[in-house]
Amino acid sequence: MKTHSAPVADVAAGLGLVVLAAPAYFMVMAILRHQGPGFGLLGQPVVLLGALSIALAGNALSILSLRFERTVPPQLRLSVALRPWNLGAILLALLLLGILLGYVFLENLASFGSRIHAP
Repeated sequence: MKTHSAPVADVAAGLGLVVLAAPAYFMVMAILRHQGPGFGLLGQPVVLLGALSIALAGNALSILSLRFERTVPPQLRLSVALRPWNLGAILLALLLLGILLGYVFLENLASFGSRIHAP
């Protein structure tokens, strides 16, 4: 059976990379300590986490295939397609998520430490 899912995977990869532009823009502007246009809207946690989750979910669904076979014994098969653009979008989303979580963790840890050592 021949499937034609490559164009759908390409669309998912392109859409994922476009959606990741918002968190990437926010993080670059935050690192540079610059208030660019749209910085306030893009800095909202719902926007950042929503964009990251949309990119991860869309690209994961386009490379993963789950199939249930009614044989004796029943089997559940998981296959992964190695599509470079989708994997790149997933890796970029995970990298941005790691940077964002690291920033949140260190920012809160620094403020917690200053409260402990305050006279």
